[in-house]
Amino acid sequence: MSKVFVVPFHVKRMAQSIMPPELSGAYVTCYVASSDYSEATEKSLRKLLEDGLHPEEVLEPIYEMNSDDWTQHVSENWNDYIASMLTQAEFEIAMKNGEVVYGPFGSYA
Repeated sequence: MSKVFVVPFHVKRMAQSIMPPELSGAYVTCYVASSDYSEATEKSLRKLLEDGLHPEEVLEPIYEMNSDDWTQHVSENWNDYIASMLTQAEFEIAMKNGEVVYGPFGSYA
């Protein structure tokens, strides 16, 4: 079990982006294991930029959860996307490896 921060963002598509070209922006939540919310936000910002997503705004609230609550969190917050989300075991591995995990993108043209 590790402490995971949940950091929501409003992002815009950059020239080289993981976001399809027909979309211009999105809302996305980042999940990252960290010692505090400031470090979690910085790690998330680096990952977004690496993926060609310009962070327009850090949204609120930023909160923390235990990594072992992932399955429950997904079922409560992303029930329509369960099939495309990481499993509990995959999420735990991602957090242990210091990865930033994206929730579903709420995109717009």
